[in-house]
Amino acid sequence: MKKSPAAFVVIPARWRSGRFPGKPLAPIAGVPMIDRVWAQVARAQTISGAVIATDDQRIFDHCTAAGMDVCMTSPDHATGTDRIAEAVESIEADYVVNVQGDQPIIPPQNIDMVSRCMADAIARGIDVVTAYLPHATEEQKRNPSKVHIVPTVDGCVHTMSRLPVPYVFAEPYAHKIHVGIYGFTRDALRRFGARPRGPVEKSESIELFRFLEYGDRIACVEVQPGSVGVNNPEDIEKVEAALRSGAAS
Repeated sequence: MKKSPAAFVVIPARWRSGRFPGKPLAPIAGVPMIDRVWAQVARAQTISGAVIATDDQRIFDHCTAAGMDVCMTSPDHATGTDRIAEAVESIEADYVVNVQGDQPIIPPQNIDMVSRCMADAIARGIDVVTAYLPHATEEQKRNPSKVHIVPTVDGCVHTMSRLPVPYVFAEPYAHKIHVGIYGFTRDALRRFGARPRGPVEKSESIELFRFLEYGDRIACVEVQPGSVGVNNPEDIEKVEAALRSGAAS
């Protein structure tokens, strides 16, 4: 019997952030955010292991003391994917799933959905995957921190933007919101790390353009709502409200 591909999660967690320095260790209902991310990843069914990739000794020391696997990476990486490209060189896995370190209540089933999509994509000759939510709210359409994604009819990424694309000119369109969880093969990460940032990536600050601008295909999968990304200190309150309401599980 053929062995099933093994997915390994890498969680990038950096200290320096223009909007929220030190956020991986920010307490959420008394628990550091990175601890909550780790706990959600541990509940996924398709993962063979996980590691936190950081650039800061404070995060490294905290994770080590808490019993979480962690590795140090360069502080000079432009994106979390660059950080993962370095970390993956010491990981034995068929492919890697990137779970952002600022997603403290990410549904574990979403990690599994991306992992399974990655296995299916590899069979199609595609070595990068990502995820999306099917319906953007009006607030999300006005918020440039939310990235819109346009899937193709065969389940790949046509384009992405911080604007609500496509423009609704002729017929209604259900705008979709990108979810920052990715799958990569080792080769895809090596290509990413070896390439300079293209003009669209620089302009939009969307790292997946490092693949799209060079002609690579990216598979995508619809996932469940429920996660709340922490971009600013004010987002902590949103996560805590979700925890209180029982919406996060």
